[in-house]
Amino acid sequence: MEKLYSAVIKGNNQILVFDVIKGVNAYTINMGNVSIVTGPVITKDKLTVVVKDAKNKTTGKIYSLKTGILSYSFIITNK
Repeated sequence: MEKLYSAVIKGNNQILVFDVIKGVNAYTINMGNVSIVTGPVITKDKLTVVVKDAKNKTTGKIYSLKTGILSYSFIITNK
């Protein structure tokens, strides 16, 4: 059976990921010293979130839902 996930923001820098089928918190992603700007957005097996750090640098981060591990990040520039 395929997993089904949901996610919510907790505070400024944490994301709680839930296993919807079991009805439990699967894990928590601590984003570190940043503020969440947008997200989390879940698509298939990935979770995407946009964060801003103390230097106003905006970064997109993509996590694997299966493991909760960061799989890709990218800088977002305003032009």
